[in-house]
Amino acid sequence: MEQELFSNFEQTLKNQTKTSLKPFSVARSLIINPSTTDQTISSIIQTLSQNPQLHSNHVITLLSEISLVRPHFSATVTAVIRSISFNHPDILPRAAALALYTLVSLPLASDSDLIPAYSEMTEGLFLSLCFGSSVPVRHRLLLDAERFDVRPSILLTVFLGFTKDPYPYVRKAALDGLIGLCNRVVFKDGGMIKGCYLRGVELLSDTEDCVRCSAVRMVCQWGKLLVEISEDKSKRDSSDALYVQLCSMVRDMSMNVRIEAFNALGKVEMVSQYLLMQTLSKKVIEENKISGIFSGKHFLSQALSVAGAFLHGLEDEFYEVRSSACYSLRMPAIFSAELAEKVFGLLMDVLNDDSIVVRLGALETMHHIAVSGHLKVQEMHLHMFLGTLVDMNSSIRITSRKVLRLTKFDNMPMFKLAVDSLIHSLEMYPQDEPDVLFVIFGIGRNQGRFAASITEETFLEMEPCLASNWDFNSSRTAANLTLAISASLSHEMQQHLYIIPPTIFSYAVTMLGRISNGLTEVMDRSTLLSYLSHCSSSTGPHYIEAEDDVATEVNGQITISLVADPLEPHDLEYNNIKFVLADIAEIWQPLTKLGCTSELLTVLRHWKEELRTHITDSCQPDSILTFTLQYLRVMKLLSKAWWHTMCPLDPIYNRIWDVGYILQKLETKLRELRYRFIGLSKEEELHLEELTLVVCTLRLSIFYPPYHASALKKLFMYKETSTEHSRFLTELMKTLQKEESNPYNFREPLELFSLKQLELSRNLRWMRAELDIQIQDNDWVNPIPFVAGLPVGIPLKMKLHNTPAGTKLWLKMSRSTDVVHYVFIDLKEFEGFDEMREFKYMAPFYKTPKADSFVLVLIIGMECLAEEASCYRGYGPSHELVYLCKEKEVFFSSVKNT
Repeated sequence: MEQELFSNFEQTLKNQTKTSLKPFSVARSLIINPSTTDQTISSIIQTLSQNPQLHSNHVITLLSEISLVRPHFSATVTAVIRSISFNHPDILPRAAALALYTLVSLPLASDSDLIPAYSEMTEGLFLSLCFGSSVPVRHRLLLDAERFDVRPSILLTVFLGFTKDPYPYVRKAALDGLIGLCNRVVFKDGGMIKGCYLRGVELLSDTEDCVRCSAVRMVCQWGKLLVEISEDKSKRDSSDALYVQLCSMVRDMSMNVRIEAFNALGKVEMVSQYLLMQTLSKKVIEENKISGIFSGKHFLSQALSVAGAFLHGLEDEFYEVRSSACYSLRMPAIFSAELAEKVFGLLMDVLNDDSIVVRLGALETMHHIAVSGHLKVQEMHLHMFLGTLVDMNSSIRITSRKVLRLTKFDNMPMFKLAVDSLIHSLEMYPQDEPDVLFVIFGIGRNQGRFAASITEETFLEMEPCLASNWDFNSSRTAANLTLAISASLSHEMQQHLYIIPPTIFSYAVTMLGRISNGLTEVMDRSTLLSYLSHCSSSTGPHYIEAEDDVATEVNGQITISLVADPLEPHDLEYNNIKFVLADIAEIWQPLTKLGCTSELLTVLRHWKEELRTHITDSCQPDSILTFTLQYLRVMKLLSKAWWHTMCPLDPIYNRIWDVGYILQKLETKLRELRYRFIGLSKEEELHLEELTLVVCTLRLSIFYPPYHASALKKLFMYKETSTEHSRFLTELMKTLQKEESNPYNFREPLELFSLKQLELSRNLRWMRAELDIQIQDNDWVNPIPFVAGLPVGIPLKMKLHNTPAGTKLWLKMSRSTDVVHYVFIDLKEFEGFDEMREFKYMAPFYKTPKADSFVLVLIIGMECLAEEASCYRGYGPSHELVYLCKEKEVFFSSVKNT
């Protein structure tokens, strides 16, 4: 059937006398059919390339579709389209534009394919195509001008010329090209730089929004370059002129232009203070202050554009503009304390904004001011600022605490109000405890006098006769004890003696775990325990002045000069994991080369059993240990798959049946390692990526037809994201560039694969879930009632661990292999935090059968967004899933039987 269709296509194309779509529709049906052989596709390409000028539009369209459906034909398609573009000048302009666009847009196997694709694009041909009648060709060439071998001086002339093109997208591409040229090439000609700058200023009044956006960016880039080449005396004037020019765009009718204008204002590094003050006030400054820059009739319009620029931005109707204005306020805030105070007053009003993005931007700017040392919170603003500590958004609370940690307080009431607000936020959001304790410790050390005074007042409530009334499990107690520790370690006011009673340090030992979790950035648990033990055992009160005898600080890390504690259990566990991972990399390669698979599997099984002895609490598994155990499973499966694939003694039918199941299981385990563990370093991600490439190559090497196409797609996808080229990857790229798809060619890169040692960091977090039914003892005796054909609700209890808010979760409900229903779990609708979310959920199931009873299998899956999109029909995930919990069976019975 396939040969008949191709023969029909070939004969019809050769014999037709007028344009007809019939042969092309036949060819397209063959192209999109996945069962069509590569030999037929090659014949179609050859037939299409024989007379392209007769039906150029349809030929190029079909060739483009071949490159998308069959990526391994990209090199051949590129050569054919390049030949059509450059060797047939008589084709229609529209076909020429389509050919060029397709040529640039083809999926290339590597950057080296750009060389043959544009080898014939000379400078003359580039110019002739640019000045041709085809607008799409001109637009595409300007966008990709960097790819061609054209001199920068020629490009500059071309870009400047096309900034006056009648088509707006061509003007925009020309402006973007000038911006890129400014970043790549060093220009020293002042006249030329000024000319480019003025051309951008001219286009600030363009009628199209997209052109004005690019013009703002161009004015900013070339204006900064103009300031750099100016003489020292005129640098400030040139920079002020640039700043005023950008301020003129903050009232543009287009939202996008206003956003670009504020982004550009935040990049200007040198501005006169009186101009910055003018942007923060709607009152126009005196004319004589800027007479050196502007004069005559242009003065009034320029001054008006500067006046209140940031006030207009912070009051804009679009939150994107308000957010951009908050960001650009960082630049004036670092110039002086006077400007910082003015900016801080404006940002305090922004904290009432409806948009979370805007409030967060305002707090981040405040933090930037605090880092520069210009933040001074007035008492009138303190209540509004401290209100952000109890905001419903966790990011806002975190940023607010970062600002508070760098804040200096003028008096004791302000400091006490800040501490009380932190404790109040801790009682409202107990999940924030480590960060809140860290902030309390920081402000206590920075202002030890105030912290010691509060500690002294607190100690009056902690007399031994009243100690039984204290709740040593409360957040307030942990915060007060942390403040006392910070006061004892304060480096402020050594001449003042504040008594820190030893009893307080004894109380702190009972809450060592909670307090140490908040102080991980300044000291470890053993150091804190040693210090508390030392202070609690001292006779008499502990004075601040004695701190230098026991504590030193280097780069923000506190070190206590006391007897070191022995190695803790988790350190011993981590050392064992490092030992196992190092030995895997050392023995795996030799044993697999020698074919000693059984011996290798025995060693891996022994290590797995050894590491399992470190599991103490299955309810709270250690993420690093869980990752290592999963990695050992992957290495066991990889060893089996390697032996089945690379051993020449096994019959081919035996290898296919055995290794097919092993590779499928191996891909699942690797996917879990890549997506269920948060905090992987770049080296760890590359290691897992290379293992994924090895699995895809193993699948291709046995030429298992049902999986060949999918494995090849994954191989191209993972190869494009890889940044390190090992010997295995280099040889694999060469194999993929070959036109023939012989499965035995993939054995050569496999022979060069070498397993590298994996070094795990301690920042891993394991993403997992717990799923349960609210109905107790749900089984055939106690089922959930339902009416056949009508939806039924399933009351569930879910607990999610280490699940970020942006994670796409699905509840998969399976009645059989054919009846599967997905329900999307939107984490934004449920309270909780990334470390742990616990909530109840009523899951709907619509496909109830016409039966007396049935069983539904439930499981929570996470969508792997970086994976290739899957072809799910109907409503459901568009990518592969990794499952975060065990399957849960739910039993149903018809109402008439209950």
